[in-house]
Amino acid sequence: MRLHAGRKTIALAGALVTALLVGSGADVATADPTEPAFAPQSIVWPTQTDGYVLGAVACGTATCPAEVLATHNGGKTWATAGRTHNGLAKSGEPGLTSLQFADPKFGWAYNPYLEVTKDGGKTWTQVPLPGGGAKILDLLAAPDGTYIVTSGCAIGSGICDDRPLKVWRAPAGKSTGWKQLDIAVGADDQFAMDAAGSTVYFLAAPFKSPGRLSTIRGGTVRPTSTVTCADAEDATISDLATNGPGRVYVLCMANYGRGDSDKTVLVSGDGGKTFRYDAIPGRLGLASQLTVGPDGAVMLTTLSASLVYNRPALSKSWRIDQEWLEKGVRIHDLVRQTPTTAWVVQADAAYTQNTQLWVTHDAGSSWQQTTLVPA
Repeated sequence: MRLHAGRKTIALAGALVTALLVGSGADVATADPTEPAFAPQSIVWPTQTDGYVLGAVACGTATCPAEVLATHNGGKTWATAGRTHNGLAKSGEPGLTSLQFADPKFGWAYNPYLEVTKDGGKTWTQVPLPGGGAKILDLLAAPDGTYIVTSGCAIGSGICDDRPLKVWRAPAGKSTGWKQLDIAVGADDQFAMDAAGSTVYFLAAPFKSPGRLSTIRGGTVRPTSTVTCADAEDATISDLATNGPGRVYVLCMANYGRGDSDKTVLVSGDGGKTFRYDAIPGRLGLASQLTVGPDGAVMLTTLSASLVYNRPALSKSWRIDQEWLEKGVRIHDLVRQTPTTAWVVQADAAYTQNTQLWVTHDAGSSWQQTTLVPA
């Protein structure tokens, strides 16, 4: 189970990638109106009981550091673990947007800056990017090491067409010793990565498919395979997920326009050599984030339409949850805590304190709004 990457990492061109919050059995409570509200931005579960949340508390200044909350009882109670050096980042500005932990002690806050903790979020150290990179776009805290994608384009400058992105790996538990991997990623490529044990899958593609899927073991890049979406001439790759050795899932969309698209999940059981195509009913929403449970249950979010699609394990039927979210508000960082408990956040804490948390305890059959109140 990919608990370390409740948000395995994703970069969809033109879409922001951030994260979310909390855990199974979390107390539902109402925040004290006299206290600043904690606005969640990113969540990670290195285990089913140990969870961390990156977020913000209104402090009346322009340089508030971000706050990290921790739970060690599955989300029943939360407490402040520590604060990062940087605050939450708005689009194209300095700061942090995402959080990942490889285990209950070692974790990262990142995008576009990079910070590391080795004591469960109590203290944080700013980390310079390898190779003189200007910003980090994505990170995967895999069991065998940390993988990052960096850009040489200055923060706020957008895409530099003459500067391809770089992929780096540091040994597990280390924030130094980065080595660049032999993976070609164009400046405007979409890319996604995820890990199954010691195997990492990295998918890069131009705005239109096909994509190039690389397999990485111990920092060694294996030969690539080609991933082609349905309606390849008008399709783009949105995300990738894995739930075990050889099991690779790719999310594609085609014929997309104003909030509508044809969405397809590609499923491979042989590490990406061959795929079968699973069309998703309904055109509402632009394909965004994909997550797959250990039993094969699939969940995906959409941009613009604020929908969550899910397909239970061993089922051929898709369910579309569309009555519980305000349409048009961005939802992001779909994360699984357990095979049946998942979370999603609505809105971005860098822009508003009114971010909303939604949780399902029945693998997406129903969702409830909840509030995190630190002890």
